[in-house]
Amino acid sequence: IHKGDVIVSTKHFNIFNTGESSFFTPGVQLANIARVKPDAPAIVYINPENKESVMTWHSLDVLSNRIAWYLLEQGIKPGKSVIVALPNIPTHIALAFGIWKAGGCYVPISPRVPRKNMIEICECVSPSLVITNRWKPEGCLSLSSSELKTISEDYPEHMPPDIMAVPNLANCSGGTSGKTKVIEQDMAAGESDEGLKTWFAISGMRFEMRQLLAGPLFHGAPHSVAFNGLYCGNTLYIPSCFDAKAIVALIKKYKIEYVQMVPTLMQRIIRLPDFNPEDLQSLEVFCHTGGVCSADLKRKWFDILPPEKIYEIYSMTECVGMTSIRGDEWLAHEGSVGRMPCGEIAIRDSEGHNLPIGETGEIFMSWGPNKPKVTYKNITPLESDENGFRSVGDIGYVDNDGYLYFKDRRSDMIVTGGENVFAAEIEAVLKKHKKVNDAVVVGLPDKEWGHRIHAFVETTELVGDKTLIKFALNYLPPYKIPKSFEHIDHIPRNESGKVVRSQMVEDYLKRHADTCSSSSTKGEKHGE
Repeated sequence: IHKGDVIVSTKHFNIFNTGESSFFTPGVQLANIARVKPDAPAIVYINPENKESVMTWHSLDVLSNRIAWYLLEQGIKPGKSVIVALPNIPTHIALAFGIWKAGGCYVPISPRVPRKNMIEICECVSPSLVITNRWKPEGCLSLSSSELKTISEDYPEHMPPDIMAVPNLANCSGGTSGKTKVIEQDMAAGESDEGLKTWFAISGMRFEMRQLLAGPLFHGAPHSVAFNGLYCGNTLYIPSCFDAKAIVALIKKYKIEYVQMVPTLMQRIIRLPDFNPEDLQSLEVFCHTGGVCSADLKRKWFDILPPEKIYEIYSMTECVGMTSIRGDEWLAHEGSVGRMPCGEIAIRDSEGHNLPIGETGEIFMSWGPNKPKVTYKNITPLESDENGFRSVGDIGYVDNDGYLYFKDRRSDMIVTGGENVFAAEIEAVLKKHKKVNDAVVVGLPDKEWGHRIHAFVETTELVGDKTLIKFALNYLPPYKIPKSFEHIDHIPRNESGKVVRSQMVEDYLKRHADTCSSSSTKGEKHGE
């Protein structure tokens, strides 16, 4: 197929691939797209003042080439790492492509990472270079993004010799424990026809869409969606913040066709006082991942967009497995997070025995012979049986059709009065209340109950504890009702958007040292 004077491939599923192999490296794919549409926008960045700047495909290709040549001169090659502690800006994208073109490992971390964690990560990955606009760690070659761009101006525009970047990525996740865990992907950067087909099936993406980035690049899901989108020739719109009102306005203004976001943002959007569903009607695909989406929240989004446009992905940093489900599938398997596109799911009891269909236990997943290769840099690798089944401790069950239902994380389960209570279930109920924006449920030490169910709630306006208890009793048995509440301005989340429950419990116990071990069932009176 000819686009102007450029031939677009019909040999491969990947329309930009004119080579023999179905696999492409990021550098080759970017070069191919830049040849097809050099002056088309690759990235549209909206700065904090709401002013936009455009980077074309040609400009992105050239900048990443110049950066790659500089990195090669610094000794970056396969096995060498570059830490990128930058916000979501165009230079961040160009730098990632430059790292892969040099064969290096891209290590994205939060631009606001505390010094302690920066030092910890540097000690773990031994970076050859750190790019940050804030504190530069001692003992490491470090540059700001503007310094990198200035230095790179003197380097060639053309692409260096193509090379496989293995390992290609190291995820640095704080998870829900507060400890930074570093997991390296020992696979080549890039994708194949089969990989793209699978991605399209689980995410709903297609070639050449207008796509909005609604999450930080150092987090797994936004990273994957952003770069897979660029591989597909999508125009990536990058806002400087993820405020719910701003996200809706950008979708409307730019007629965005594809967006991925977390359930917390979904909840905030529908709670906007002036929210108009018509503002989202340009969306062809709405994908959510990165947290529990309650059935109630999901149904509210079905009122905004047709179910067949809504996709959900369930995965984890450890690359144990992945499931996906489309909205119309979900209606036939309400509450499910989907099926694995390849591989198997097993539900097991505490002794490792497989449980029957419909019975709740620990979720184990196996990719089979094609499992992703990962290296656990600073944590103990997950145990694997002879068939490759591993678990991160999530709890759930499967139905007769193989659909998985996520209940909660084992670490978030509360044992109170001898009963197992899932925090996610209570949180979903509390968030049904029209005045509750967000909620986190934890177990506090209690002499009588073992653990006392306590809820932190973030509300749009004042609402009493008795009101919340009365509301929750419409959906939950009495033993699952929180025995105390604390009303706070904002639910604290780490840079990955995750709640660190252990830290919330620790902070609570410090604030209430004189009463934390009592068996009191009186609520915190902040909301009365």
